[in-house]
Amino acid sequence: MALSVLVVEDDGFTRMLLQGQLESLGYQVCGIAESATKALEIARTSQPQVALLDLDLGRGPTGIDLAYGLRDLYSRIGIVLLTSYVDTRLMGDRRSLPVGAGFIVKRALEDPNQLVAAIDRAAGDPLGDQAIKIRGDAPKLSDGQAEILRLLANGFSNAEIARRSHLSESAVIKALGRLIDQLGITTGAGDNQRVLLTQAYFQLTGTARDQRG
Repeated sequence: MALSVLVVEDDGFTRMLLQGQLESLGYQVCGIAESATKALEIARTSQPQVALLDLDLGRGPTGIDLAYGLRDLYSRIGIVLLTSYVDTRLMGDRRSLPVGAGFIVKRALEDPNQLVAAIDRAAGDPLGDQAIKIRGDAPKLSDGQAEILRLLANGFSNAEIARRSHLSESAVIKALGRLIDQLGITTGAGDNQRVLLTQAYFQLTGTARDQRG
């Protein structure tokens, strides 16, 4: 009997692609939703074996919030989280994933074998400690660097970044310079550091959506 999968993705085109891909791979898509609220409604009636969740669902609850909500409904539902972020700290959420949750960077979906492996493992051992985590190549940033980069890309001034990070403004300015070096950004005369770092953030997150908050 085909595994039943709930798909939750806020982008309509991506939802359609995922549904088609899963059905072609032999899974039963028991529901598709664009938000955490809708997903929980569907899950209560369809009782999926695995939930395939976008980590970033726009304004409102995140994929992590939804994952915990689904586990409250069904303690052994398999969880696979999808994201364009190569480093989840860049979305400003440092919580750990639910026990056994898999994690796949969306670019990895070009290889359907990786999606199959994650879903099948999630269904077979939803609470296991060997959850499949397929990440993109991410720069090695400290927690502080990841947070400063996120705040900068969301339009906060150096003064506001300093306040939120409990640093001095001069320390923030130095941190931005170190980020330029760490991310391997080439600068020239007249280049704006903030613009270059913001562009780097969008490349790392695969999104230009307003994440301010």
